[in-house]
Amino acid sequence: MRPISDETLIIPATDGYPLAASIFEPDGPARSTVVIQSATAVPRRFYAEYAADLAARGRRAITFDYRGIGGSAPARLSGFEATMLDWADRDAAAVADYAATTWNTVPLGLVGHSFGGQAYGLNPHPRVSHVFGVATQIGDMRLFPTRTAAGFRFLARVAGPVAIRLTGRFPANWFGLGEPMPGGVFRQWARWCLTPDYFFGDSAIGAEARFARAGAQVHLAAFDDDTFAPEAAVRALGRRLPNAHVEVIRAADTDAGRIGHFGFFRKAVGGALWDRFDARLG
Repeated sequence: MRPISDETLIIPATDGYPLAASIFEPDGPARSTVVIQSATAVPRRFYAEYAADLAARGRRAITFDYRGIGGSAPARLSGFEATMLDWADRDAAAVADYAATTWNTVPLGLVGHSFGGQAYGLNPHPRVSHVFGVATQIGDMRLFPTRTAAGFRFLARVAGPVAIRLTGRFPANWFGLGEPMPGGVFRQWARWCLTPDYFFGDSAIGAEARFARAGAQVHLAAFDDDTFAPEAAVRALGRRLPNAHVEVIRAADTDAGRIGHFGFFRKAVGGALWDRFDARLG
């Protein structure tokens, strides 16, 4: 495989906002294109090892940063206006459309990590034929372990709002949750997580109708030790895709160690599973 380029490509969001992206090309003709959609506040560089592996298997892989994250963040994040729905409707939708139109002769697949998989359901692209959701769940705290749910409720109601007042952004890194992100993204995310049925309980979103438009082959992986995406929450999301072909896969730890919410994309831990799940991308 030729060396992977880390040169930044700018893909305009649907409203023109510049999104930083990277493309990982196979050595020969690509048998498919795969868009990798990040988890909340996780920059695209986290997925570079996995994207390079996809390229080694003959797939073209695209990683990108949502607005306000990584290479798509402004020089000053304090006060930057963005919501989580912007990430789905304006950012993820634009990258999927770019991939679909630029490489329109090969199948288009999608790997969504946590919110990245939810974003597919919120705005499903008609050209996406296969979706692999890694730890993709409904963030309804009633489906989470008691301790995890209690911690997040405190974060959503107390620690997060205080941190935003102090800094003008949500410093997710203070809480071990990724990079700093726009305050508006955190507020919407927190509100959804405190709402029964997550964003399906937010009548302004119309999530049920959005998810009904999804018709891809959807494979959802739930890991036994992932307290951020317990199996019950993963299965609950799968049930919200009435017109997709859904498979939920339960996976245990690898010999290299615990997988948790992030380990699948670390080659040293999750790499042993990459071959097993590659077929889910068509």
